Amino acid sequence: MKKTWTMIMMGMLTLVMALSVPIAASAEGATQEGKASTNARPAELYAKITGTSKQEWSFSDIELTYRPNSVLSLGAIEFTLPAGFQATTKDIFNGKALKDSYILNSGKTVRIPARLDLLGISQFKLQLSHKVLPAAGTYTFRAENRALSIGSKFYAEDTLDIQTRPVVVTPPDPCGC
Repeated sequence: MKKTWTMIMMGMLTLVMALSVPIAASAEGATQEGKASTNARPAELYAKITGTSKQEWSFSDIELTYRPNSVLSLGAIEFTLPAGFQATTKDIFNGKALKDSYILNSGKTVRIPARLDLLGISQFKLQLSHKVLPAAGTYTFRAENRALSIGSKFYAEDTLDIQTRPVVVTPPDPCGC
C-alpha cells in the first residue's frame, strides 16, 4: 500500500513538473506590450442572484461559481462574503450542505478544504440559500484557491447589484377625514 501511494505521488510530481516547464518558458519568452505572456488563464468568479427578486430586503438565493483555472492546485477554496451576507449550514457547496467547520468569521468566510483542480477543469459552486438581500448597492464577492498551485492568479472577484425597493406612495385620504 505504501509503495502504491509513493508511485501515485511520484506520478503527480512528474506531471506537475512536465506541465510547469512550458508555462515557465512562455512566461520568460514572448512579451506583448511589455507584459509576459503565459498559457495560464486567470481565476474566474461569477456571482448571480438566482431567486425571483433582486431588490433590497427581499428573500433570494445567490450562486457563486468559482473556477481556479490552474494547471494544478491542491488545497482549500475560500469564499469571502461582503457585509450584509452570511453563510450558514443551510447553504450548499457543490450539491451538499455546508459543514459547520467550513464556516468562519461569523459566516463571512467559507473555507472548503482538500480540493483539487487539474488542468483548469474544476468548478466550485457555493449557493447561499434563502438570504435577505441587504440595502441597495454594489457588493463584492471574492474567491481564492489557498494551496499549492501552479499556473494561475487563483484570486477572483465579482459584484452583485442590489436594487432599491420601489417607494409605495399612500394615496391621499379620499373622504377628507
